[in-house]
Amino acid sequence: MISVLVPLQVVRIVSLVPSATEVLYALGLEDEVVGITYACPDPEPGRRSVVVRSRIDPEAMNQREIDEAVRRAAERGESLYEVDVGEIERLRPDLIVVQRLCNVCAVTPDALGDRLRSIARVVEVGPERLEDVLREYLMLGDATGRRAEARELVEVLELRMENVRELVSGLRRRRTLVMEWCDPPFCSGHWVPDMVEAAGGVDFGSPGRPSRRVRVEEVLAYGPEVIVFAPCGFGLERAYRDALGLLGSAWIRSTPAYRSGLLYAVDAKRRFSGHGPSFIEGMEALAEMIHPEKVRDLAPEGVYRVLPREGEL
Repeated sequence: MISVLVPLQVVRIVSLVPSATEVLYALGLEDEVVGITYACPDPEPGRRSVVVRSRIDPEAMNQREIDEAVRRAAERGESLYEVDVGEIERLRPDLIVVQRLCNVCAVTPDALGDRLRSIARVVEVGPERLEDVLREYLMLGDATGRRAEARELVEVLELRMENVRELVSGLRRRRTLVMEWCDPPFCSGHWVPDMVEAAGGVDFGSPGRPSRRVRVEEVLAYGPEVIVFAPCGFGLERAYRDALGLLGSAWIRSTPAYRSGLLYAVDAKRRFSGHGPSFIEGMEALAEMIHPEKVRDLAPEGVYRVLPREGEL
């Protein structure tokens, strides 16, 4: 349930959620955002204070090592992030945006308790379904006095979503596996299955539920006709590189997706893992990936790459 907030005369915002930062920029609040995380988009590096940093370096680790580090931190009850509360206090924000959905993806309220609430008003984001994503844009618009801008943003996105649905209308829905992690394999969850459905597919993951680790036997029984490698938080080149390492697996080669060549790597960081407005480009790319014989030239360049099969490298 998303509550309606009384608009605040916002002049200074700290965003601890990369997706929310993208939304705030889209609402015209670039000048009001004074604090961000290391993973947030920043069109003017150095202008905004980085108040959250990761305790691990994903670029120096493979996916198996990252998964193990995350699990060890969870077992010890430790946060994956270092939050500079002193810097947040120094910034004197009127509003702080945190995420309630996943403590692997961003700072959650549990990580700091009442400390942030003693500094400023705290707004929590964390959509579970695609419809929630759009409602939260309106909620952020209400909280920041940008309701009209939020309404306009939602209307534009709804038109593009409807365009995708019309393009795939009447086409056979292909069984799709969006892999949120490669090693060990995880399926997608939350809003991504909704994106797949809108793009003309049927996702292995469950809409509104967290992503989960999957067994190879489950995947083979499902028989995915399309496989999308979308490791959480990774851009296109890292996703492509990691996916290439998985193509030698016997189970991947046993899928209908491998036989038909419908294997892709995507920019998960902006278009799938997060719930910022760039999700629409992920949906448009999914329509192209799931139905390449019918949908072309819809998604911008740099969203996905086709993965080669044996002998195509």
